[in-house]
Amino acid sequence: MPLFGTDTSDQTGKFSCATTTQRTLKDLRTKRKGQPVFVVGHRLDRKGKEATFEVFNDRLAIIQFEDNIRLGYDPLELLLPTEIDDQGVAYFEIRPCRLCEQLFPLTADECDAESEPTHCPQCAS
Repeated sequence: MPLFGTDTSDQTGKFSCATTTQRTLKDLRTKRKGQPVFVVGHRLDRKGKEATFEVFNDRLAIIQFEDNIRLGYDPLELLLPTEIDDQGVAYFEIRPCRLCEQLFPLTADECDAESEPTHCPQCAS
């Protein structure tokens, strides 16, 4: 079973947060094992849960939940955190788009702004 797309170098602790151009796991150029993600995917029992990225298997991102269950998701269904604190705890600020009703993560700057965006990046452009 081929596994690919995972950076297991000594930079494993440097995880990514949402930016204006990178809001999902698919958007990330380098996907590191342990990257915190928020699931908006197809399984209702896991939707809205936090997990960590493990590895790619074919076209699916294998993620692990707190109860050690591993499932495969389309990387578009995995949102990045808004912020990660000094202790490595990920914080997610997830909002629904008022036009298409899809969930999207705010960036740290958007979260701190006087008014938050009400439309996802796709609808806003």
